[in-house]
Amino acid sequence: MSRSERTDKSPYAQLADVMEQYSEERSTGAVVDYQSYSELQDKLKNIDLDEGSQSWDSLWKLVDTYLSYSVKTAHPQYFNQLWAGQSTPALVGSVVESLANTSMYTYEVAPVATLIETEVLNRFKNIFGFSTGEAQVTTGGSNSNYVALLLALHNKFPSLKNQGLQGLPKVSVFVSEEAHYSMDKAMVMSGIGLDALVKVPVDRTGVMQTEALSQLLQESVNQGRVPVSIIGTAGTTVRGAFDDFNAIGDIAKAFDCWFHIDGAWGGAVAFSNTQKQFLEGRDKADSLSWDGHKMLGVPLMCGVLFVREAGSFDRVCNLGDTSYIFHDGAQRQDLGPYSLQCGRRVDMFKMWLEYVYYGEQGFEQRIDKFMTLSALAEGRILAEPSLELQSQRWINNICFRSIPSAGVDVNAYNKRIREKLYQSGNSLVNIAYLKDDLTIRLIITNKDVSEQDIEEFFDNWLATAITVQQELQQCA
Repeated sequence: MSRSERTDKSPYAQLADVMEQYSEERSTGAVVDYQSYSELQDKLKNIDLDEGSQSWDSLWKLVDTYLSYSVKTAHPQYFNQLWAGQSTPALVGSVVESLANTSMYTYEVAPVATLIETEVLNRFKNIFGFSTGEAQVTTGGSNSNYVALLLALHNKFPSLKNQGLQGLPKVSVFVSEEAHYSMDKAMVMSGIGLDALVKVPVDRTGVMQTEALSQLLQESVNQGRVPVSIIGTAGTTVRGAFDDFNAIGDIAKAFDCWFHIDGAWGGAVAFSNTQKQFLEGRDKADSLSWDGHKMLGVPLMCGVLFVREAGSFDRVCNLGDTSYIFHDGAQRQDLGPYSLQCGRRVDMFKMWLEYVYYGEQGFEQRIDKFMTLSALAEGRILAEPSLELQSQRWINNICFRSIPSAGVDVNAYNKRIREKLYQSGNSLVNIAYLKDDLTIRLIITNKDVSEQDIEEFFDNWLATAITVQQELQQCA
Protein backbone atom coordinates (compact mmCIF):
# COMPACT_ATOMS: atom_id res chain seq x y z
CA MET A 1 0.00 0.00 0.00
CA SER A 2 1.45 3.37 -1.02
CA ARG A 3 1.62 6.38 1.27
CA SER A 4 -0.98 8.17 -0.82
CA GLU A 5 -3.49 5.41 -0.06
CA ARG A 6 -2.93 5.97 3.67
CA THR A 7 -3.22 9.77 3.65
CA ASP A 8 -6.80 10.09 4.84
CA LYS A 9 -6.48 7.59 7.66
CA SER A 10 -5.51 8.21 11.26
CA PRO A 11 -1.92 7.32 12.23
CA TYR A 12 -3.19 4.26 14.10
CA ALA A 13 -5.15 3.02 11.09
CA GLN A 14 -2.14 3.67 8.86
CA LEU A 15 0.08 1.77 11.27
CA ALA A 16 -2.32 -1.16 11.15
CA ASP A 17 -2.08 -1.12 7.35
CA VAL A 18 1.71 -1.07 7.50
CA MET A 19 1.79 -3.97 9.95
CA GLU A 20 -0.62 -6.05 7.92
CA GLN A 21 1.19 -5.43 4.66
CA TYR A 22 4.61 -6.15 6.16
CA SER A 23 3.36 -9.34 7.78
CA GLU A 24 1.88 -10.54 4.49
CA GLU A 25 5.17 -9.84 2.66
CA ARG A 26 7.59 -11.07 5.31
CA SER A 27 7.84 -14.52 3.71
CA THR A 28 8.13 -13.38 0.10
CA GLY A 29 10.82 -11.86 -2.07
CA ALA A 30 14.39 -11.47 -0.87
CA VAL A 31 15.49 -11.89 2.75
CA VAL A 32 17.11 -8.48 2.43
CA ASP A 33 17.55 -5.82 -0.24
CA TYR A 34 21.30 -5.80 0.27
CA GLN A 35 23.08 -2.47 0.25
CA SER A 36 26.66 -1.84 1.26
CA TYR A 37 27.24 0.39 4.29
CA SER A 38 28.08 3.43 2.14
CA GLU A 39 25.24 2.79 -0.31
CA LEU A 40 22.64 2.58 2.43
CA GLN A 41 24.13 5.59 4.20
CA ASP A 42 23.71 7.63 1.02
CA LYS A 43 20.11 6.47 0.56
CA LEU A 44 19.21 7.50 4.10
CA LYS A 45 20.93 10.85 3.72
CA ASN A 46 19.04 11.56 0.52
CA ILE A 47 15.55 11.01 1.91
CA ASP A 48 13.61 14.23 1.36
CA LEU A 49 12.19 15.05 4.79
CA ASP A 50 10.37 18.16 5.91
CA GLU A 51 11.94 18.38 9.36
CA GLY A 52 9.81 19.96 12.07
CA SER A 53 6.71 20.20 9.88
CA GLN A 54 4.73 17.75 12.05
CA SER A 55 3.96 15.98 8.80
CA TRP A 56 2.98 12.33 8.98
CA ASP A 57 4.01 11.97 5.36
CA SER A 58 7.63 12.50 6.42
CA LEU A 59 7.31 9.88 9.12
CA TRP A 60 5.80 7.32 6.79
CA LYS A 61 8.67 7.89 4.37
CA LEU A 62 11.04 6.90 7.14
CA VAL A 63 8.93 3.88 8.09
CA ASP A 64 8.80 2.70 4.48
CA THR A 65 12.55 3.15 4.06
CA TYR A 66 13.28 1.38 7.35
CA LEU A 67 11.19 -1.65 6.44
CA SER A 68 12.34 -1.72 2.81
CA TYR A 69 16.01 -2.17 3.70
CA SER A 70 15.66 -4.13 6.95
CA VAL A 71 16.40 -7.84 7.06
CA LYS A 72 13.20 -9.90 7.05
CA THR A 73 13.92 -11.93 10.16
CA ALA A 74 10.60 -13.78 9.75
CA HIS A 75 11.50 -14.88 6.21
CA PRO A 76 11.72 -18.70 5.84
CA GLN A 77 15.23 -18.31 4.38
CA TYR A 78 16.54 -16.44 7.43
CA PHE A 79 18.70 -18.90 9.40
CA ASN A 80 21.22 -16.40 10.70
CA GLN A 81 20.75 -16.00 14.46
CA LEU A 82 19.36 -17.71 17.55
CA TRP A 83 16.01 -16.02 16.96
CA ALA A 84 13.73 -15.76 13.95
CA GLY A 85 10.11 -15.72 12.85
CA GLN A 86 7.02 -13.85 13.89
CA SER A 87 4.10 -14.93 16.04
CA THR A 88 0.93 -12.85 15.92
CA PRO A 89 -0.23 -13.28 19.57
CA ALA A 90 3.15 -12.16 20.91
CA LEU A 91 3.33 -9.35 18.35
CA VAL A 92 -0.06 -8.07 19.54
CA GLY A 93 1.25 -8.23 23.11
CA SER A 94 4.35 -6.26 22.19
CA VAL A 95 2.24 -3.51 20.59
CA VAL A 96 -0.10 -3.36 23.58
CA GLU A 97 2.91 -3.09 25.92
CA SER A 98 4.01 0.03 24.08
CA LEU A 99 0.47 1.38 23.89
CA ALA A 100 0.01 1.23 27.66
CA ASN A 101 3.64 2.35 28.21
CA THR A 102 3.91 1.28 31.82
CA SER A 103 6.93 0.14 33.80
CA MET A 104 7.33 -2.96 35.88
CA TYR A 105 8.78 -1.52 39.08
CA THR A 106 5.61 -1.02 41.18
CA TYR A 107 2.19 -2.56 41.53
CA GLU A 108 0.86 0.99 41.72
CA VAL A 109 1.71 1.79 38.09
CA ALA A 110 1.57 -1.78 36.74
CA PRO A 111 -1.19 -3.64 38.64
CA VAL A 112 -2.33 -6.06 35.92
CA ALA A 113 1.18 -6.48 34.54
CA THR A 114 2.56 -7.32 38.00
CA LEU A 115 0.01 -10.09 38.51
CA ILE A 116 0.51 -11.46 34.98
CA GLU A 117 4.30 -11.49 35.29
CA THR A 118 4.11 -13.20 38.67
CA GLU A 119 1.74 -15.86 37.31
CA VAL A 120 3.83 -16.55 34.20
CA LEU A 121 7.06 -16.80 36.18
CA ASN A 122 5.44 -19.15 38.69
CA ARG A 123 4.37 -21.46 35.87
CA PHE A 124 7.78 -21.31 34.24
CA LYS A 125 9.52 -22.02 37.56
CA ASN A 126 7.69 -25.35 37.63
CA ILE A 127 8.65 -26.13 34.03
CA PHE A 128 12.34 -25.31 34.56
CA GLY A 129 12.60 -26.99 37.96
CA PHE A 130 12.83 -23.98 40.28
CA SER A 131 9.37 -24.22 41.87
CA THR A 132 10.58 -23.34 45.38
CA GLY A 133 12.86 -20.53 44.25
CA GLU A 134 12.26 -17.26 42.48
CA ALA A 135 12.62 -15.71 39.04
CA GLN A 136 12.90 -12.29 37.47
CA VAL A 137 12.60 -10.87 33.96
CA THR A 138 15.81 -9.54 32.40
CA THR A 139 16.83 -7.98 29.11
CA GLY A 140 18.29 -11.29 27.97
CA GLY A 141 20.99 -13.88 28.54
CA SER A 142 23.86 -11.42 28.93
CA ASN A 143 22.01 -9.55 31.67
CA SER A 144 20.92 -12.79 33.33
CA ASN A 145 24.44 -14.22 33.34
CA TYR A 146 25.79 -11.00 34.85
CA VAL A 147 23.20 -11.03 37.63
CA ALA A 148 23.93 -14.72 38.28
CA LEU A 149 27.60 -13.88 38.74
CA LEU A 150 26.69 -11.13 41.21
CA LEU A 151 24.52 -13.60 43.12
CA ALA A 152 27.42 -16.05 43.25
CA LEU A 153 29.83 -13.39 44.55
CA HIS A 154 27.44 -12.15 47.23
CA ASN A 155 26.67 -15.70 48.27
CA LYS A 156 30.37 -16.43 48.74
CA PHE A 157 31.21 -13.07 50.32
CA PRO A 158 28.26 -11.61 52.32
CA SER A 159 30.39 -8.57 53.21
CA LEU A 160 30.63 -7.61 49.55
CA LYS A 161 27.42 -5.55 49.65
CA ASN A 162 28.91 -3.01 52.06
CA GLN A 163 32.68 -3.44 51.81
CA GLY A 164 33.06 -4.13 48.10
CA LEU A 165 36.00 -6.00 46.60
CA GLN A 166 38.57 -4.43 48.94
CA GLY A 167 40.26 -7.01 51.13
CA LEU A 168 38.73 -10.02 49.38
CA PRO A 169 40.97 -12.88 48.25
CA LYS A 170 41.60 -13.53 44.59
CA VAL A 171 38.75 -15.50 43.06
CA SER A 172 38.18 -17.68 40.02
CA VAL A 173 35.18 -18.39 37.80
CA PHE A 174 34.97 -21.38 35.45
CA VAL A 175 33.27 -21.57 32.04
CA SER A 176 33.44 -23.73 28.95
CA GLU A 177 35.83 -22.44 26.31
CA GLU A 178 32.78 -22.34 24.02
CA ALA A 179 30.62 -20.42 26.50
CA HIS A 180 28.88 -17.21 25.45
CA TYR A 181 31.03 -14.09 25.47
CA SER A 182 28.68 -12.45 27.97
CA MET A 183 30.65 -14.17 30.72
CA ASP A 184 33.78 -12.26 29.69
CA LYS A 185 31.80 -9.02 29.92
CA ALA A 186 30.31 -10.01 33.26
CA MET A 187 33.80 -10.52 34.70
CA VAL A 188 34.79 -7.01 33.65
CA MET A 189 31.57 -5.33 34.78
CA SER A 190 31.66 -7.05 38.17
CA GLY A 191 35.17 -5.77 38.80
CA ILE A 192 36.72 -9.23 39.06
CA GLY A 193 38.63 -9.01 35.80
CA LEU A 194 39.35 -11.38 32.94
CA ASP A 195 42.38 -12.93 34.63
CA ALA A 196 40.01 -14.65 37.06
CA LEU A 197 38.02 -16.31 34.25
CA VAL A 198 39.16 -19.89 33.64
CA LYS A 199 38.07 -21.41 30.34
CA VAL A 200 37.71 -25.17 30.49
CA PRO A 201 38.48 -27.29 27.40
CA VAL A 202 35.66 -29.06 25.58
CA ASP A 203 35.56 -32.47 23.95
CA ARG A 204 35.04 -33.10 20.24
CA THR A 205 31.26 -32.62 20.60
CA GLY A 206 31.58 -29.25 22.38
CA VAL A 207 30.94 -30.47 25.94
CA MET A 208 32.95 -29.15 28.88
CA GLN A 209 35.50 -31.74 30.03
CA THR A 210 34.63 -32.31 33.68
CA GLU A 211 37.94 -33.99 34.51
CA ALA A 212 39.74 -30.90 33.27
CA LEU A 213 37.30 -28.76 35.28
CA SER A 214 38.19 -30.61 38.49
CA GLN A 215 41.91 -30.26 37.79
CA LEU A 216 41.63 -26.54 37.07
CA LEU A 217 39.58 -25.99 40.21
CA GLN A 218 42.21 -27.74 42.32
CA GLU A 219 44.97 -25.73 40.67
CA SER A 220 43.06 -22.56 41.48
CA VAL A 221 42.76 -23.56 45.14
CA ASN A 222 46.46 -24.44 45.24
CA GLN A 223 47.25 -20.95 43.94
CA GLY A 224 45.32 -19.40 46.82
CA ARG A 225 42.29 -18.43 44.77
CA VAL A 226 38.72 -18.94 45.92
CA PRO A 227 36.47 -20.66 43.34
CA VAL A 228 33.21 -18.71 43.19
CA SER A 229 31.15 -20.04 40.32
CA ILE A 230 30.98 -22.67 37.60
CA ILE A 231 28.89 -21.89 34.53
CA GLY A 232 27.55 -24.76 32.47
CA THR A 233 25.87 -24.18 29.12
CA ALA A 234 22.57 -25.56 27.85
CA GLY A 235 22.92 -25.13 24.10
CA THR A 236 26.22 -23.46 23.24
CA THR A 237 26.06 -20.60 20.77
CA VAL A 238 27.77 -22.38 17.89
CA ARG A 239 27.25 -26.14 18.28
CA GLY A 240 24.19 -26.14 20.56
CA ALA A 241 26.02 -28.49 22.95
CA PHE A 242 24.87 -29.30 26.49
CA ASP A 243 27.33 -29.71 29.32
CA ASP A 244 27.07 -32.56 31.85
CA PHE A 245 25.05 -30.81 34.54
CA ASN A 246 25.00 -33.79 36.89
CA ALA A 247 28.77 -33.99 36.95
CA ILE A 248 29.24 -30.22 37.16
CA GLY A 249 26.71 -30.01 39.97
CA ASP A 250 28.64 -32.58 42.00
CA ILE A 251 31.93 -30.79 41.36
CA ALA A 252 30.41 -27.43 42.31
CA LYS A 253 29.18 -28.90 45.60
CA ALA A 254 32.59 -30.42 46.35
CA PHE A 255 34.31 -27.05 45.83
CA ASP A 256 31.52 -24.99 47.40
CA CYS A 257 30.83 -23.10 44.15
CA TRP A 258 27.71 -21.46 42.83
CA PHE A 259 26.50 -23.50 39.83
CA HIS A 260 24.83 -21.46 37.08
CA ILE A 261 23.42 -22.82 33.81
CA ASP A 262 23.36 -20.51 30.81
CA GLY A 263 20.25 -21.84 29.08
CA ALA A 264 19.46 -18.68 27.14
CA TRP A 265 19.29 -20.71 23.93
CA GLY A 266 18.88 -24.40 24.70
CA GLY A 267 16.90 -24.03 27.92
CA ALA A 268 13.72 -24.01 25.82
CA VAL A 269 13.94 -27.81 25.49
CA ALA A 270 12.36 -27.85 28.98
CA PHE A 271 9.02 -27.53 27.17
CA SER A 272 9.55 -30.76 25.19
CA ASN A 273 9.11 -34.21 26.71
CA THR A 274 11.34 -35.68 24.00
CA GLN A 275 14.15 -33.12 24.35
CA LYS A 276 14.24 -32.08 28.00
CA GLN A 277 16.60 -34.94 28.90
CA PHE A 278 19.36 -32.59 27.73
CA LEU A 279 18.67 -30.57 30.91
CA GLU A 280 19.10 -33.53 33.25
CA GLY A 281 20.95 -32.36 36.36
CA ARG A 282 19.53 -28.86 36.35
CA ASP A 283 18.09 -29.59 39.79
CA LYS A 284 21.66 -29.22 41.09
CA ALA A 285 22.00 -25.69 39.68
CA ASP A 286 21.73 -22.58 41.85
CA SER A 287 20.51 -20.48 38.92
CA LEU A 288 19.52 -20.81 35.26
CA SER A 289 19.03 -18.21 32.53
CA TRP A 290 16.62 -18.57 29.61
CA ASP A 291 15.48 -16.30 26.77
CA GLY A 292 11.90 -16.55 25.56
CA HIS A 293 12.78 -14.43 22.53
CA LYS A 294 15.14 -17.06 21.19
CA MET A 295 13.80 -20.55 20.45
CA LEU A 296 10.18 -19.73 21.36
CA GLY A 297 10.27 -16.71 19.06
CA VAL A 298 8.46 -14.00 21.03
CA PRO A 299 9.55 -10.46 20.06
CA LEU A 300 12.81 -9.25 21.60
CA MET A 301 13.46 -8.95 24.51
CA CYS A 302 12.19 -11.52 26.99
CA GLY A 303 14.84 -12.99 29.29
CA VAL A 304 14.32 -14.82 32.57
CA LEU A 305 16.69 -15.71 35.41
CA PHE A 306 15.67 -18.51 37.78
CA VAL A 307 17.26 -18.87 41.25
CA ARG A 308 17.07 -21.87 43.58
CA GLU A 309 17.08 -19.96 46.87
CA ALA A 310 14.30 -17.47 47.53
CA GLY A 311 15.61 -14.15 48.79
CA SER A 312 18.71 -14.14 46.59
CA PHE A 313 17.58 -11.15 44.52
CA ASP A 314 16.62 -9.26 47.67
CA ARG A 315 20.15 -9.56 49.09
CA VAL A 316 21.84 -8.22 45.97
CA CYS A 317 19.41 -5.75 44.40
CA ASN A 318 17.26 -4.30 47.17
CA LEU A 319 19.14 -1.26 48.50
CA GLY A 320 19.28 2.53 48.50
CA ASP A 321 16.74 5.22 49.40
CA THR A 322 13.71 4.22 47.33
CA SER A 323 10.99 5.87 49.38
CA TYR A 324 10.02 8.05 46.41
CA ILE A 325 8.90 4.99 44.48
CA PHE A 326 8.57 1.94 46.76
CA HIS A 327 6.19 2.91 49.56
CA ASP A 328 5.87 1.36 53.01
CA GLY A 329 3.77 -1.77 53.20
CA ALA A 330 3.70 -2.34 49.44
CA GLN A 331 7.20 -3.63 48.73
CA ARG A 332 6.27 -7.28 48.57
CA GLN A 333 3.79 -6.44 45.83
CA ASP A 334 6.42 -4.48 43.89
CA LEU A 335 8.88 -6.28 41.60
CA GLY A 336 11.31 -3.40 41.17
CA PRO A 337 13.31 -3.78 44.41
CA TYR A 338 14.50 -7.23 43.39
CA SER A 339 15.62 -6.40 39.87
CA LEU A 340 18.91 -5.00 38.61
CA GLN A 341 16.82 -2.60 36.54
CA CYS A 342 14.50 0.11 37.71
CA GLY A 343 12.30 1.04 34.75
CA ARG A 344 11.64 -1.81 32.34
CA ARG A 345 9.07 -2.90 29.77
CA VAL A 346 6.22 -5.29 30.45
CA ASP A 347 7.97 -8.06 28.53
CA MET A 348 5.91 -10.85 30.05
CA PHE A 349 2.63 -9.64 28.56
CA LYS A 350 3.61 -10.73 25.04
CA MET A 351 4.79 -14.05 26.48
CA TRP A 352 1.50 -14.40 28.36
CA LEU A 353 -0.54 -13.96 25.15
CA GLU A 354 1.71 -16.45 23.36
CA TYR A 355 1.33 -18.91 26.24
CA VAL A 356 -2.45 -18.53 26.44
CA TYR A 357 -2.86 -18.90 22.67
CA TYR A 358 -0.57 -21.91 22.10
CA GLY A 359 -0.28 -23.46 25.56
CA GLU A 360 2.55 -25.66 26.78
CA GLN A 361 1.57 -28.33 24.27
CA GLY A 362 1.93 -25.82 21.45
CA PHE A 363 5.38 -24.84 22.73
CA GLU A 364 6.35 -28.50 22.84
CA GLN A 365 5.20 -29.04 19.26
CA ARG A 366 7.21 -26.00 18.17
CA ILE A 367 10.41 -27.28 19.77
CA ASP A 368 9.91 -30.78 18.40
CA LYS A 369 9.31 -29.41 14.90
CA PHE A 370 12.65 -27.59 15.01
CA MET A 371 14.40 -30.83 15.91
CA THR A 372 12.66 -32.71 13.09
CA LEU A 373 13.66 -30.07 10.55
CA SER A 374 17.20 -30.02 11.93
CA ALA A 375 17.45 -33.78 11.43
CA LEU A 376 16.30 -33.24 7.85
CA ALA A 377 19.02 -30.63 7.31
CA GLU A 378 21.60 -32.95 8.84
CA GLY A 379 20.50 -35.73 6.50
CA ARG A 380 20.80 -33.45 3.47
CA ILE A 381 24.37 -32.55 4.44
CA LEU A 382 25.36 -36.19 4.90
CA ALA A 383 23.82 -37.07 1.54
CA GLU A 384 25.72 -34.39 -0.42
CA PRO A 385 29.30 -35.38 -1.36
CA SER A 386 30.36 -31.73 -1.51
CA LEU A 387 29.16 -30.95 2.03
CA GLU A 388 30.66 -31.85 5.37
CA LEU A 389 29.04 -31.97 8.82
CA GLN A 390 31.66 -30.44 11.13
CA SER A 391 30.27 -31.31 14.54
CA GLN A 392 27.72 -33.56 16.16
CA ARG A 393 24.24 -32.07 16.02
CA TRP A 394 22.69 -31.64 19.45
CA ILE A 395 19.52 -29.65 18.83
CA ASN A 396 18.74 -27.12 16.08
CA ASN A 397 22.25 -25.83 15.44
CA ILE A 398 23.81 -27.43 12.36
CA CYS A 399 27.50 -26.77 11.64
CA PHE A 400 28.64 -27.63 8.11
CA ARG A 401 30.78 -26.44 5.21
CA SER A 402 31.40 -27.00 1.52
CA ILE A 403 34.52 -28.84 0.42
CA PRO A 404 36.36 -26.97 -2.38
CA SER A 405 38.65 -28.36 -5.03
CA ALA A 406 42.30 -28.90 -4.18
CA GLY A 407 44.36 -25.77 -3.67
CA VAL A 408 41.44 -23.59 -2.50
CA ASP A 409 41.40 -22.23 1.05
CA VAL A 410 38.37 -23.87 2.65
CA ASN A 411 37.65 -21.01 5.06
CA ALA A 412 37.80 -18.31 2.39
CA TYR A 413 35.72 -20.48 0.03
CA ASN A 414 32.85 -20.96 2.50
CA LYS A 415 32.96 -17.36 3.63
CA ARG A 416 32.62 -16.23 0.01
CA ILE A 417 29.65 -18.57 -0.58
CA ARG A 418 27.93 -17.18 2.49
CA GLU A 419 28.57 -13.55 1.50
CA LYS A 420 27.37 -14.10 -2.07
CA LEU A 421 24.22 -15.84 -0.84
CA TYR A 422 23.55 -13.02 1.64
CA GLN A 423 24.06 -10.28 -0.93
CA SER A 424 21.73 -12.02 -3.38
CA GLY A 425 18.98 -11.94 -0.76
CA ASN A 426 18.16 -15.60 -1.42
CA SER A 427 19.15 -16.94 2.01
CA LEU A 428 20.88 -15.63 5.11
CA VAL A 429 22.95 -17.92 7.32
CA ASN A 430 25.78 -17.12 9.70
CA ILE A 431 29.41 -18.14 10.11
CA ALA A 432 31.34 -19.08 13.24
CA TYR A 433 34.60 -20.82 14.09
CA LEU A 434 35.39 -24.20 15.57
CA LYS A 435 38.99 -23.61 16.62
CA ASP A 436 40.53 -22.34 13.36
CA ASP A 437 37.93 -23.84 11.06
CA LEU A 438 35.19 -21.59 9.72
CA THR A 439 31.79 -23.24 9.95
CA ILE A 440 28.43 -22.36 8.47
CA ARG A 441 26.06 -22.29 11.45
CA LEU A 442 22.53 -23.03 10.30
CA ILE A 443 19.90 -22.19 12.93
CA ILE A 444 16.33 -23.45 12.52
CA THR A 445 14.08 -21.53 14.92
CA ASN A 446 11.27 -20.03 12.84
CA LYS A 447 7.97 -21.74 13.59
CA ASP A 448 6.79 -21.16 10.01
CA VAL A 449 9.75 -22.83 8.28
CA SER A 450 8.85 -25.97 6.33
CA GLU A 451 10.73 -28.95 4.92
CA GLN A 452 10.56 -27.27 1.52
CA ASP A 453 12.30 -24.19 2.96
CA ILE A 454 15.15 -26.35 4.26
CA GLU A 455 15.56 -28.00 0.87
CA GLU A 456 15.45 -24.58 -0.81
CA PHE A 457 18.22 -23.32 1.45
CA PHE A 458 20.54 -26.15 0.50
CA ASP A 459 19.62 -25.77 -3.17
CA ASN A 460 20.57 -22.09 -2.91
CA TRP A 461 23.78 -22.91 -1.05
CA LEU A 462 24.92 -25.58 -3.50
CA ALA A 463 24.14 -23.43 -6.56
CA THR A 464 26.10 -20.53 -5.06
CA ALA A 465 28.99 -22.86 -4.21
CA ILE A 466 29.24 -23.88 -7.88
CA THR A 467 29.33 -20.23 -8.94
CA VAL A 468 32.06 -19.39 -6.42
CA GLN A 469 34.07 -22.44 -7.49
CA GLN A 470 33.90 -21.30 -11.10
CA GLU A 471 34.98 -17.77 -10.15
CA LEU A 472 37.97 -19.12 -8.26
CA GLN A 473 39.00 -21.36 -11.15
CA GLN A 474 38.85 -18.42 -13.56
CA CYS A 475 41.06 -16.36 -11.25
CA ALA A 476 43.58 -19.16 -10.82
